[in-house]
Amino acid sequence: MKKLFVFFLLFFASITIAQIESFDSEYIDDVKLDVWGTYLEIIGDNLVLTDEQAEIFMPMLEQYLADQGKVADMRVKNTENYMMNYYDLDDATAKDLLNKAVEIEQERMNIRREYMEKMLEKLPPQIVGKFFQLDARIFALIDLVRMSAIPLVREENQ
Repeated sequence: MKKLFVFFLLFFASITIAQIESFDSEYIDDVKLDVWGTYLEIIGDNLVLTDEQAEIFMPMLEQYLADQGKVADMRVKNTENYMMNYYDLDDATAKDLLNKAVEIEQERMNIRREYMEKMLEKLPPQIVGKFFQLDARIFALIDLVRMSAIPLVREENQ
């Protein structure tokens, strides 16, 4: 009976690891396309620009999203590392994951600051302000969905 239990445990673990490894490829790419498409739709529906402003704004927005996409990739990798270590999370790994999460969040804020300054050089502050309000709301929703799908750190007795 004990061997059967161990077999099923190993079988389940291998399936779970296989799912996690395959999760970040095609599925993540599809999710990112959906998210960025929805992001652009929300921005387009809520940010009224003149043709001249749009000509200035759109290339900056494309580069901003490319830079934020790199941050999203780092976040996916960090989440993947967390999930791969979820059942055997030692102190050193937990600290590394925490530090990486803070670095990733700092990078996201650095990108926001950089693009805010670039946009303010060429666009009215009201437009830049509204864009970053929308951006913050969208990212808050993305974070909420992402965080609700990630289990909390297990305590030692679990």
